[in-house]
Amino acid sequence: MGQSAGFRLRIEPLKAAHVTSYPQGGEHQAVLPPSTLQTLLVQNWVSGLGGLIRSPLTTRTLRVLTLLETSSSQQDQLLALALLRPGNRRSTCWQLDLLQVRNPERFSRSQALQLLIQGAMKDPVAQSPSWLVRCDPLDRITLDVLRESGFQPLLQRRIWRAPETSSAPSEQPSLACPEGIQWMPVSRSNVKPLLSLEQSSISPQHRQIIDRQWIDLLDRRQGSLVLMAGVDREPVAIAGLLNRPWGLDASRYEFVRGPAWDARISAAFSAILQRWGMRGRPLELLVNEDDHSMQGELERLGWTSGGSELLLGRSLWRRVSQREPAGLRSLETMLGHLQPQHPPLPTPTLAPRR
Repeated sequence: MGQSAGFRLRIEPLKAAHVTSYPQGGEHQAVLPPSTLQTLLVQNWVSGLGGLIRSPLTTRTLRVLTLLETSSSQQDQLLALALLRPGNRRSTCWQLDLLQVRNPERFSRSQALQLLIQGAMKDPVAQSPSWLVRCDPLDRITLDVLRESGFQPLLQRRIWRAPETSSAPSEQPSLACPEGIQWMPVSRSNVKPLLSLEQSSISPQHRQIIDRQWIDLLDRRQGSLVLMAGVDREPVAIAGLLNRPWGLDASRYEFVRGPAWDARISAAFSAILQRWGMRGRPLELLVNEDDHSMQGELERLGWTSGGSELLLGRSLWRRVSQREPAGLRSLETMLGHLQPQHPPLPTPTLAPRR
């Protein structure tokens, strides 16, 4: 808890009093409508049940913490919100999103952020060994605080936005794919190839932190698609468009593919992305910063780049080298008796001394 000349910083879960005192309008950085705040208030109550009941309902709701600047002579000032969401059904990884409302008066921004991040990771409802957080790579203050808190960069993604169009629904192109491949909704029949595809596109450290299983992809499959090849024989996942809810963002999808670019992806995406862009709703697509092939396709289709976001992770899992898998012993254990600095004692014999 930070203190400065009668002022202090305090963290507590979102309450009805915070909703009524939330600033509206002005120059505040994160202005949320009252309806959104009321929805967050309800979700915060439901998420509190997660410590007692683990269900798909509690793993989809947001846990909301508030950072307040308080004093004995002034009204409490709401500085920021921390939005926490389980990243998988087992709640072994949580996503953290930071919304700054106003700058503190008696504290630095880095002090306020550090306290909020630490409070989120110590929240009794979350109690997670692993965390993910996103950050603008140009926001040096937030990035420095996250690094000091133990977060390490995992992946940088570019944000692409669909082009605005006024085409009538009848003018939408048909969803045509080259022969042998097909866009399919995520289901039990194709979720495991999709999980393998996703895991091949990220680092081992990233896989360990998110701790994702196929059931986790099914839990958030609404709107997600997978591009399958060999649907008549052995199905293979070529690419995927995965629904990736984060914070308060809506219609947010991530493009994933294998290490090698498949030429069939180009023709398949020309149809599906144009169709998505003509729905008249805002859509964001996240693409790996190093995926120049996909970014070239989006530019050709008229999509615009809206900056980048850096994904950082923090985990308290033990290192693999510290584990002792069953049936295996370390080299030191097997060769521990071979120590030159401790030569073996001579073997006694029955021969007479001379």
